[in-house]
Amino acid sequence: MRLGIFLCACNGTIDIDFKNVKRSLKKNKGVEIVELHDQLCQAGLDYIIDDLRRLELDGILIAGCSEKKRRFERVTAGFGRDIFFLNIREHCGWVHGRKEATEKAKAMIKAAISYITIKTTLPEPKKTVVDVGYDVLVIGEEGRGAVNVAKSLSNLANVHLLTNDIQEWCDELEIHIGEVKGISGDIGGFEVEIERNIDVAKCISCGLCADACPKNALRYDAVYTIEAGCDECGDCIDVCPTGAIEFHNREVIHTGQILAIAEGCGWNGSTRFGIYTAADYEEAMRKAVDVITNLGEIEHTKFLDLDLERCASGKSELIGCESCLPCPYDAITREGAKMVFNEVRCQGCGLCCALCPLSVPQLEEYPNHLIYAQIENLLSADLTQKILLFASSERIEDLNVIGRKKLKYPAVLPLFVPSIDLVSETHILSAFELGADGVVLWGCENGNSHLEQIEPTVKFANMALSAFNLGAERVLLVSDTLGDAVNKMANFANDLNPSPIRNKKRETIDFGKTKRDVLLELMRSFSVKTNVHPTLIEKNTQFPFADVSIGSNSVCTMCNACVNMCRTNALSKEENTIDFVYGRCIACGLCAQACPEEAIIIEKVLDFSRLVEKEGKKLVESVFIACAGCGKLFMSRSAFERISELLKENEGEDEGKVVGEGELSIDEKIELLRYCEDCRASKAVEWTYRKMGVEGVG
Repeated sequence: MRLGIFLCACNGTIDIDFKNVKRSLKKNKGVEIVELHDQLCQAGLDYIIDDLRRLELDGILIAGCSEKKRRFERVTAGFGRDIFFLNIREHCGWVHGRKEATEKAKAMIKAAISYITIKTTLPEPKKTVVDVGYDVLVIGEEGRGAVNVAKSLSNLANVHLLTNDIQEWCDELEIHIGEVKGISGDIGGFEVEIERNIDVAKCISCGLCADACPKNALRYDAVYTIEAGCDECGDCIDVCPTGAIEFHNREVIHTGQILAIAEGCGWNGSTRFGIYTAADYEEAMRKAVDVITNLGEIEHTKFLDLDLERCASGKSELIGCESCLPCPYDAITREGAKMVFNEVRCQGCGLCCALCPLSVPQLEEYPNHLIYAQIENLLSADLTQKILLFASSERIEDLNVIGRKKLKYPAVLPLFVPSIDLVSETHILSAFELGADGVVLWGCENGNSHLEQIEPTVKFANMALSAFNLGAERVLLVSDTLGDAVNKMANFANDLNPSPIRNKKRETIDFGKTKRDVLLELMRSFSVKTNVHPTLIEKNTQFPFADVSIGSNSVCTMCNACVNMCRTNALSKEENTIDFVYGRCIACGLCAQACPEEAIIIEKVLDFSRLVEKEGKKLVESVFIACAGCGKLFMSRSAFERISELLKENEGEDEGKVVGEGELSIDEKIELLRYCEDCRASKAVEWTYRKMGVEGVG
């Protein structure tokens, strides 16, 4: 990777020590050239073009403002090179003091370099082709502009309008009067079930129904509609000459996309791809652009890289882990023992990636190692207080606005992700391992963040820090906009003490492992750095941790069913013992379901003291008996005793039954159990023939 970095001082208006920044960047691997300009957008374009040609750069990073992005993109488009922008004016120089702004800018650029370097090595995202078609359903009332929105789309699409309020008939629209009762299918193939009382295609507007209605519940604007006062007496049905009226009649509308305005017509909302919601006319017109963009045949990104071979969702028809449910976009469903990921519905929020303890799904365009690399580089900043800010990409413009207003706030180090849904507890806790004093997650209440599902992640992170005496309030989740968010971050920073482990030597942690493995390494590192063996325990926990034991009155026959079902290696068999490692257990419950003796007890408990332990516990130990023939150890004594008991119970049930010639007695069958599988068959034949009086067998 040959990268060119261009710094812009914006005519000296950015209070950053750019010479300091430039010196620090020359040390970065892959950086071919660093140039500083006073007005890059005016006089620096020729320099960029020259460097692209002369140095054969693979990409360029422009750090200044982001006002002239299109100008730079047009100039570099002909070279086929990647161009990246970093706003250090609004995010650093206009909102912090000179030293803080300089250090923050250095860290942001360093993180951007790691982002670019890794990003360019990732494979091109896979695409799937979807035939959306040209049918669109608009749902809403005329008072909210539904008719005008539908008309504007009708120039490019076949538009259905579902409403309960229309005052002007539109021949270019297929109009339905009714309410949504259900939606199934996906973009390009939605089936919308509606309930209607009047079929407007049959109605001839003769008015006989209105004349016959004793409740005056029929209203006429562009068409007849039945209002709330109707008691369904049926008089209108009796007089209708065309059979247009039928109470609660159901109809299915087939459409490729749906645009719903507010809560009109019984609409209850959906987050599925191809369904757009708007609060008013202005927002609906903006969403109409998305509808138009997706008309016809489109390419949809396959966001997830899935390693379903490691998934603990189930096995052999047994139901296990469901950490990734529910998906806010209905992109993940259970089919028997397996989780099924719908590529078309997936919107790439990354929530399933954050929730899965085994890192089965990962975002192809934003894998874990990309996040960890940026965290490490951002926290390399030489700041008095280090606060890492995870912010959804929707917040970039908010920070731009705050910067343009020159509102002062703490020098938080921003890491912009597609959605903070994908931020897991290991990402948060790794920040403290790498020197953070605090972490803020800034999501969007009405955007692509799902705060109610992020809150447990924040709770766990604060619990973990508290368990090691690092403080219980070092992680903050905010969803406010602009000024309120700034105030909350400022108050958070004021109340934040330096982390006791901030300057401790880093432990070697392999951030390329699964989420659970990284978490365990972080817990052990915290224990070493704080010299604390945690005692915090939460019983009946909501988190995927559990203790496994054998019931006092239960008998384990060492059949291996539990070990074979465990997808995390929390259970393992060593000769005559079964061992359990607490930290690896994700509480899927497959082991207990698979145990034929119902011997396994699972207790959902979060025990931080056991998360720092590398060794497991001996779950059960059994003496193995030797084969009476060859002497090989082959069966646990408990299994022998259990099978013997079952044979005796069956013998009791068969009492009085006539025994066939050569059939072995119960004592002989039990004695056969003392032989291994290799010896048992020949021994059974020998004994049977002997009972039959056949000589020479053995």
